[in-house]
Amino acid sequence: MKKLLSILFLAIITLAGCGASGETGNGELGGSIDVAVDEGYVEYMTNVGTKFKEEKGVDVNVINADMFTTLEALPTQQGNTADVFMLPNDRIGDLANQKLLSPVEVSISEYTDTAQLAASYNDNNYMLPMATDTSLFIYNKKLLSEVPKTLKELEPSTWAAKYTDFYITAGLFYDFGSYIFGKGNTDTADIGLDTENAVKAGEAISSLYGSGAEHWELMKDDTVAYDIMMDTFKKGKISAMINGPWALQEVSDAGIDYGIAPVPTYSGSGDYAALTGTKGLGINAYSKNIEASQEFLKYLATPENATEFYKATSEVNPHNGVVYEAGSNEEIILEATKNGTSMPTNPAFGKVWEPMADALKQIASGEDVITSLKQAVETLANSIASM
Repeated sequence: MKKLLSILFLAIITLAGCGASGETGNGELGGSIDVAVDEGYVEYMTNVGTKFKEEKGVDVNVINADMFTTLEALPTQQGNTADVFMLPNDRIGDLANQKLLSPVEVSISEYTDTAQLAASYNDNNYMLPMATDTSLFIYNKKLLSEVPKTLKELEPSTWAAKYTDFYITAGLFYDFGSYIFGKGNTDTADIGLDTENAVKAGEAISSLYGSGAEHWELMKDDTVAYDIMMDTFKKGKISAMINGPWALQEVSDAGIDYGIAPVPTYSGSGDYAALTGTKGLGINAYSKNIEASQEFLKYLATPENATEFYKATSEVNPHNGVVYEAGSNEEIILEATKNGTSMPTNPAFGKVWEPMADALKQIASGEDVITSLKQAVETLANSIASM
């Protein structure tokens, strides 16, 4: 299947035309670049590409291509894929190590600290941040008049979170003073997911699933947990849940008068630094027109173009120059990402998901917290050692 996708993607790129370098007589860059983005970004990229051509003389060929299909094709197609493409920040380290990404020379100092960290690997920036999101506290205003100071003060029967999903649960581990990797997620030899503080987080999870509340009992089955949580919230059986911006349209369609906020601390002793994901544009190391690709990203990195991106896609751009309406969902989402923990760009982070998912499902089912976490860390350490 991967081979077929690569062949199909190569066919799309070939039809679009390969990027070529060269300068025009009037000092413009000239040539062309191919920009591969998902369907939802095509209109924005096409419009900004037209303006870029007018100013810089570079043709921007916008290709509608699935992000992950593009990334899968990179190792084999290399220079035959797009010059510029979208990628999630947790793929940066792996692609950079394979020498498939060119460092981005555009300054990103005007972006949030979390977004800057998301774009960085081994002291280089490999991405222009374009969109960001994280977990939120979503509540029914008719059932909950204000956001609690701590999650612990809420009865388990009144709220939910898919704590078998480590993307959602990592914030709880940080809240209790644990961590993923040491030294700001750079020291993979120091895994903090079975420490004394991590065990406290695991015990909090265990107490929620063992509380006797019907929805927590049903959510022990990870395959239906998300649907159970959403259905319970939409029917007004619970007043709050921890979920992402992706759930807001469905909540609105259900007629819920909802509010959102950064996730409160659980115990009050720390901060719920939820994992934050950032997508952005990277440059193909095999591009035949890297100079024009760098210039294109520089062109996009203005407050005006970042604002236009948000308006065209409704996705939160982490450029500090974008002004979101006070009290709007977008402003709250951006604030939540600032409080969050950027998903590590270190390739070892990709090894975290599976063992932690297993551990969290075991804990939800009532198995021993310490044993579950230690098994996960042992598996993770072995996976990292074999990389």
